[in-house]
Amino acid sequence: GQCVLDEQTAMSTSAMGKAASDRLMQLKAAVDAELGGEGQAIETEYKALAAGQKAAEATPAAKAAWQGKAEAWEKKRQAFQAKVQQRNQEMQYTQQEVMQAIFQKMIPNINAVVTQKSCATVLSADSLLHYDMTTNTAGANSQTSFLYANPAMNITTAVVQKMDSTGEKLPAFDRVKLDQPAAGAAPAK
Repeated sequence: GQCVLDEQTAMSTSAMGKAASDRLMQLKAAVDAELGGEGQAIETEYKALAAGQKAAEATPAAKAAWQGKAEAWEKKRQAFQAKVQQRNQEMQYTQQEVMQAIFQKMIPNINAVVTQKSCATVLSADSLLHYDMTTNTAGANSQTSFLYANPAMNITTAVVQKMDSTGEKLPAFDRVKLDQPAAGAAPAK
């Protein structure tokens, strides 16, 4: 009859999903390192600028020079904020592409399990009533999730086992770069 599949759990607990998650964490760490250094430099420059503000008010020439530095710093800050936003978008696009690629590789495995289990229909676990509960046991929080469906209907574990048994790997991937020209676009002259 009816079967239930939790796509997110299948993607995140499969070997392919875990490898993708590890790679995404590496890419995020590289972005954090890149932005952290720049952010720290901008912060240091701001502190020096703020510290010199009172002294710069002594003469009109010093004040004009300080204002020029403040304007230059503001441009750097705005450029940095735009870069942070761009890197966040790049990571979001990368994650979406990876999830889509995993799901595409998951489809034949879902079909095989559906055939094996004789499922007439497959419902997404997201469409069913479920409840997440955090309990505190001996000082440690534990997350418990209840899915309101007969456990015999849930094919998630079978799909993960089928995916893992193929040994198929997700192709290597890097962060999507939004500041690069689109593929096939003419290079700037």
